[in-house]
Amino acid sequence: MGLLRPARTVTTPSGDYWELYVSKTALPAWREGNSGFQPGMEFTYGTVGLFEIPFMVLSFLWSSILVPLGRILVLLPISVARGRRSHAVRIEALSPYPRRQLLLWMTTDVHKERVLDEIAAGLAQGKVVCPAGALYSGQE
Repeated sequence: MGLLRPARTVTTPSGDYWELYVSKTALPAWREGNSGFQPGMEFTYGTVGLFEIPFMVLSFLWSSILVPLGRILVLLPISVARGRRSHAVRIEALSPYPRRQLLLWMTTDVHKERVLDEIAAGLAQGKVVCPAGALYSGQE
């Protein structure tokens, strides 16, 4: 989202800031594999030999960086091609501060501008609206 320019920006009466983005492409999610190391897992002296550490590092790099990156590189062109053929439009409202919130609506090319205007007007009043011709999917 950081590389895209928002279609609209809105400030609510309470001072919350929202950026509205319009896209026809749903980007693939980053999904990490299982490297064998679990959060909160503790190692005690003698449980991990020195010869196991390089394999643990390689396993982590493979499952947490290389496989997800390869997945994104394969799925991204497919997602872009599907988005170009589709009449569905995603409208995402992002509030980065004080805690990140992302709201999602789906609509069509025909209703895009009207729905975007109604969502912006609703957020400006501090409300989450569901305009006619749009499907509110909730928070992501």
